[in-house]
Amino acid sequence: DYLNSTPSAAKEYEALKVNLAKQASIDNNREKYLMGKHDFIVFTLRKALAKSYLGKTVNIKIDRPVGSMHPKHPGIIYPINYGYIPNIFGGDGEELDVYLLGVDVPIKEYTARIIGIIHRRNDVEDKLVAAPEGLTFNQNKILQAVYFQEKYYESEIEIYSKL
Repeated sequence: DYLNSTPSAAKEYEALKVNLAKQASIDNNREKYLMGKHDFIVFTLRKALAKSYLGKTVNIKIDRPVGSMHPKHPGIIYPINYGYIPNIFGGDGEELDVYLLGVDVPIKEYTARIIGIIHRRNDVEDKLVAAPEGLTFNQNKILQAVYFQEKYYESEIEIYSKL
């Protein structure tokens, strides 16, 4: 479904298979071919999962409220609420993370709409961006809000837009 709705990903997959097949015939190494396909499929499933939440309303458990410290990096203080969607697992094997914009007080739980995805190029997971119903944020506003943590990653922000 994701490949059907994302032609660029489908083309990338076809090109990858052709390149892997050529390399496998040169190296006589089918295992390398299979691992290359596996890695692409894992990556694609990660992207498809994140994209499936765009525009949806979700319940977010907040485990790092505004003003809290990062559990592994005490120098990082959360200027926004940060949590996860319970029982939905991301690319790192942990529950799918969500930045919550537009709620400036510490909270424990919140129902909001997913308005964007932060696609990390140099990490195993992507992050969702949520906001209260009716609030919108452009890419620059999202980047400003999440920069405290995203500055350590190469990423691009995808914004939900109704078609």
